[in-house]
Amino acid sequence: MPKISVAVLIIILLVGNVFFYMKYKKMADKKTPVSMGSTNMGTTSTAATSPNYAVPSFEINTEMRRVRNTQIALKDYATKNKCNQDYAFVIDLRIPSYKKRFFVYNLKKDSLLNSGFVAHGTGSETFKGELVFSNIPDSRCSSLGKYKIGGSYKGMYGFSYKLTGIDSTNNKAFERAIVLHGHACVPDEQKSEWPICFSYGCPMVSPAFLQKLKGYISKQGKTPILMEIIY
Repeated sequence: MPKISVAVLIIILLVGNVFFYMKYKKMADKKTPVSMGSTNMGTTSTAATSPNYAVPSFEINTEMRRVRNTQIALKDYATKNKCNQDYAFVIDLRIPSYKKRFFVYNLKKDSLLNSGFVAHGTGSETFKGELVFSNIPDSRCSSLGKYKIGGSYKGMYGFSYKLTGIDSTNNKAFERAIVLHGHACVPDEQKSEWPICFSYGCPMVSPAFLQKLKGYISKQGKTPILMEIIY
């Protein structure tokens, strides 16, 4: 008799596990994956799948002109301030995160070399078609302005680069532990028109794209590459 009871209990548990597995798998399949990203901690969020998300208004040709003008200004700044005159990075956060908006430029040839996806801070996302920005510690916001790419190190999210903010809008970047790092939640190809995952303020790229950036940054020597985040 006890053996029959144990067998019945096992069958009930197995049926229950299958039921809950199928239930939550079905729920997960309806959602776009969202993951974490920060220099020192992470968070998961389902906000990116909210039906109330307002797609940002942008015109790609207009944004690319702004990116191009920023690159020209960075070239001039690099010449006057002993920064790297070979490469510069421009991130245009007016372009939605599900589009490529991290741009690598050859300053000597005035040419676009590469582009990739980059996440913005979770504190910057309003889901109303616009972003907000802050230089305040613990705001989890992205900060606009020019940065110098610093040395590399291995942090919580692996290989990363230190950043120094050189404008009043981002001069607390080092204090906030804002760095350039990779995370597997950032895609290499567009998969939807929902926001990709968020960081806690860091410009967070895919591991594959970070390796491409490493190829340029490894050549900077003692003259740091400039990166500017615009909106």
